[in-house]
Amino acid sequence: MLVATAAATLAVTIYTSLQAWLLNGCTAAQGVGVEVWAAVGAAVVAPVVMLSAVHVLRPERYGYLARFLSVVAIAVGAALTLAAARAALAALLAPDAVAPARIGEYISATVAAACAVGLGLVQVDVARRIRHAEREQSIAQARAAGLVAELQEEELRLRYELAETIHGSVQGTFVVMEARLRHLALSAQHADAGIAGELHAVAAQLERLREKELRALSGRLYPVDLERGLAPAVRALVVRLPPSVAVTAPDDAVFAAFESRLSHEARVLVVRVIEDAFSNALRHGSADHVIITARESGSTLHVVVSNNGSAPPATPSLSGLARLRRRAQVLGGELVLAPRHGGRSPSGARLALTLPMLSVENARRAAASAGATAAQRTPPPAP
Repeated sequence: MLVATAAATLAVTIYTSLQAWLLNGCTAAQGVGVEVWAAVGAAVVAPVVMLSAVHVLRPERYGYLARFLSVVAIAVGAALTLAAARAALAALLAPDAVAPARIGEYISATVAAACAVGLGLVQVDVARRIRHAEREQSIAQARAAGLVAELQEEELRLRYELAETIHGSVQGTFVVMEARLRHLALSAQHADAGIAGELHAVAAQLERLREKELRALSGRLYPVDLERGLAPAVRALVVRLPPSVAVTAPDDAVFAAFESRLSHEARVLVVRVIEDAFSNALRHGSADHVIITARESGSTLHVVVSNNGSAPPATPSLSGLARLRRRAQVLGGELVLAPRHGGRSPSGARLALTLPMLSVENARRAAASAGATAAQRTPPPAP
């Protein structure tokens, strides 16, 4: 309010004072000099007094009627101050000279002061509306981020429950079916060897289905060994790769250094990005060497998975990576797929994930919340 009023007041007051002197100036040389210095001095003193009054009265705090009355009082006071300062300075500089009273000049000073204060009020109102709109937008963004976080937490919870159900109940049912089929095969072995062989074949097929398909489905729903940490989860992904693919990965201590400062959703995303990078390296790049690097820079985590296979096209068609990129953006990070430069291989792909990390205090709160969630997930003991 003070800055806006001062910017308009100083220019307008000096302008009106000098304009009034040019229109109604004295003819005597001494009178001209006195008039100029008195006008300039009054134009400096009056705005200072007016700004002091604005600072004391604070008209931007009140309603329209109180604002109007405050503006009128400040403007009249500024005009009277201008007249008194001008007369006092003229008397000091030339005691014998008579300074003529110009009512029109002081009326114009009153109007100029009122306009200056009014412009300050208008600017304050505009800034207040902008600030209010920004606050509403921030609140809406925070609510949207909170809803997205709740949806992600619910999705992870459902994935965890489905993975546990497949790993426990469904696989247990398959084990029972395998055992019954093998028992029936043993019982029918003496009666009909062909039927016994068919039963053994069906049992073996169920075993393969349980060991491969169901375990793989459970792992896709929820990262394997993530509950024990990022390093075990990454090792579980590496073990699934064929022996012909060499993998260079950080030590467990590297993951342990920043794991506590990542939210549960961020840890899942890290594992998913590494898993998708492995899949793309084998399926699209025909790579035989994959390199995983992870480091923290300030409050940001950088995870890069590169390979020596084929470089990605300039405009790749993203499917799974597009979903992972949206998840990274929701968490405040970024996921970038680009060609790999440098190293022994002239080509290759590079998948870089950037995520913000939690502060130490927020990490402790997240760990406490995760412990409570894990306690809720643990089923009660069977009677």
